[in-house]
Amino acid sequence: MGADKERLRRLWLRQLHVEFRQLCWLYRLPLSPPIFELSEGRSRAGSWSPGFDTLAIASWLIEEHDWDVVVEVLKHELCHQYVQQVLGRGAEAPHGPAFQEACDRLGLHPDFRSASGEIPRLLRGGGGRAGEAPILARVEKLFALAGSANEHEAALAMEKANALLRKHNLERLSARQPAEYDYLILDPGKKRLSAQWRAIAAILKDFFHVKVVLVRRFEARSGESRPVVELTGARENLAVAEYVAFFLEKRLAELWARYRRQTGASGREKASYTLGVLKGFRARLARQEEAAAAAEGQAAGEGALIRAGDPGLLHYYRARYPRLRVMRAAGLMVHEDSYEAGRREGGRLILHKGVGAAKQAGEGKGGGLLAWPPQS
Repeated sequence: MGADKERLRRLWLRQLHVEFRQLCWLYRLPLSPPIFELSEGRSRAGSWSPGFDTLAIASWLIEEHDWDVVVEVLKHELCHQYVQQVLGRGAEAPHGPAFQEACDRLGLHPDFRSASGEIPRLLRGGGGRAGEAPILARVEKLFALAGSANEHEAALAMEKANALLRKHNLERLSARQPAEYDYLILDPGKKRLSAQWRAIAAILKDFFHVKVVLVRRFEARSGESRPVVELTGARENLAVAEYVAFFLEKRLAELWARYRRQTGASGREKASYTLGVLKGFRARLARQEEAAAAAEGQAAGEGALIRAGDPGLLHYYRARYPRLRVMRAAGLMVHEDSYEAGRREGGRLILHKGVGAAKQAGEGKGGGLLAWPPQS
C-alpha cells in the first residue's frame, strides 16, 4: 500500500470519529465511542460487532461513493449500537421493531434502513429520483418555452412555470396530500462558499419550496472538507431547485463575461455585479409571487406562510437536523455601478431550459426530468 493511500486511510478513520461525535451531539446519543475499522471485503458496506465494540466501514464504500452515503451507512450501524447499548434490546431481530425505533431516533434515510448488502443509490443530485412526478413534465415544457427569442413570450412562460409550481404546492398542502421528502446536495466545488452561492441558496429557500442548510462535507479522495448546499423538500421541488441553482450559476458567468467585455470592469467588481443580478432576479420572483397571490385572492405573503408550515417537510427537516443554529452573515461592500447594472439585468433574467452543462467539473447527472446537461 502506497504512502498516499495509507495517509488517506488514516484521514478516513479520523473523519469517522468526527462524524460519530457530531451525530452523538446532534441526536443526543449516549453511545460509547466504538473501535473504528476499515474492512476490505465487498460483502458488506458496514457492520457493528457488539462483542468487540467494533464498527467497520468498507473501504470500497468510501472509495466509490460520496461521503453523505458513508454517513448514512455509519448511522445504520449506530442504530444497531443504539439498540444494544441504549434500548437494551440486542436480542431482538437485527432489523426488527427496536432497530426501526433507533432509525427514527437517528433520522436515518428510508433507503438505508434495510439489511440489503447493496447501496440503494447515490444521494448527490439527480432530479431523476422525482422523474415520475407529472408536475415536472409540465414545468419542463414551460422552461423550454421560456427559451423563446420573443422576450414577452419567454417572460410569460417563466411566470406560468412559477405559478404552476406555486399552485401545485399550495394545493398539495391545503389538501394534505402525502409527498416523498428527501435531501439533495449541491456542490459548488470550491473551498469557500461564495456570496453568490449564498444568495442563490436564499432564493431557493424563499421561492422554490425547499429548506436549505449550508454544511461542510468531507471528500474522501482528497482527505479535505469543503462547503456544500444541502436542500430538503418534496422530491419534485428538489428537482426544480437543483436545476434553478445550476442554471443561475451558469447564467451568471455568461452575464458577467458579457458585462466585462462591454464595460472593461475589473475582476474585483464581479461579486458586486453577480449579487446585483441575483437581487434583481429575486425582486422579479417576488413580483410574480405577489401577482399570483392577487389573482388567487390571497393576501400578500400567504403562500409563503403556507409553504413554511408544510408539516411533512418540517418533520423530515427536524429529524435530519434536530439541533440547528441560525447564523447571520455580515453585509458585503459592493461596487455600486456594477451592482446596479447587475440588478437591472437580473430584473430581466428568465429561467429556461437548454443553457448548456452547468455542473461541477468532471461530474455528470443521471437521467430524469431536468437532467444534466440540459438538452437544447
